[in-house]
Amino acid sequence: MSTAPSASVPASGTSSAPNSDVTKLEHSNQNSQVLGSENSDAQQVNWESELQLVSSLAKLQELERKVHELRQFLPEGLLEPLVPEKPAPDSPAQLRNDLEQATRARLAGVESFQSLWRGTEMKPVWSHVESRIKESNGDLIQPTGMWEKDYDVLLKELIKTEKTKKEDIEREQEQIERSKAQSSDGEWQAIVERFTQRDVPGMRVVKGQDPFSVSAVLAKAGMIFSIKGLQEPGVPGVSEWQVSSEPPPGRSPSKLQHAVQDCLNSRTRKWDLAFLLDMVSSYVDIKQTTCVKCNRLADNSAQLPTIRRVQSTQPSQNNPPIFTFDTLHLSCA
Repeated sequence: MSTAPSASVPASGTSSAPNSDVTKLEHSNQNSQVLGSENSDAQQVNWESELQLVSSLAKLQELERKVHELRQFLPEGLLEPLVPEKPAPDSPAQLRNDLEQATRARLAGVESFQSLWRGTEMKPVWSHVESRIKESNGDLIQPTGMWEKDYDVLLKELIKTEKTKKEDIEREQEQIERSKAQSSDGEWQAIVERFTQRDVPGMRVVKGQDPFSVSAVLAKAGMIFSIKGLQEPGVPGVSEWQVSSEPPPGRSPSKLQHAVQDCLNSRTRKWDLAFLLDMVSSYVDIKQTTCVKCNRLADNSAQLPTIRRVQSTQPSQNNPPIFTFDTLHLSCA
């Protein structure tokens, strides 16, 4: 795409609003393209991006669709209670009530349109349109009066393509990391050593007596986990790390500990010991950490938030990245 949106709005259009999944992906892409401060009056957006241009055109198309809706609502919508085909009101008071309800509904539609028109998502679009008008001294390509494409459909296709590309890159990067982690039998010991040097409060990691084994002790949480590596024939290093609960002295593993164990073993990147150790460390304060969704410590079943969902990675120079996790109840996940 090399053309910018025209300053004139075409006379007709039939696009529909993007669904919530597409909107989330679109917002995620736009957030990565914002170069200036979010609080600035004119956000700097990458207008060389095809996705940004199509997204903006989809918004303009949606605005035009709402304009046509308003033309139908006003004034016909206000007078709907007086349509002869409808049953006559039982009383003048009922007629007045019907007219008031029709007026409120139409005013709500106008306010919704105004909010969309003046919203933060449209602000960079209008700024771009104004800048193009100034650059061309008002000499712009005149619209034909019809949208040539359904930009909402095109936007969904572009987002799907971008998502596929991103997933391919992530898979390729993961394969590189996996090959590096499995490059030698001693790589896992270096990972444990680096994690130990971080001195994570409330967690102690001890190498086990068996080959490829580690014990993770969460003293404050009262839990101990045994981590053991599995090898594939003919493949150096560890192909997968499995977690099991070790009972505290004189006791058996609690229901809470088994729930944590299940979550740890259901993780992605099962080959990645650094990822697993970061995930285990996220349970250090499990008895004090609230759920990110409901903001409560215990849910309606009096269960603590045992689910961990990877949130982000923090780059670490010359070392594997450090992973952070969101905390969730099973019922909130």
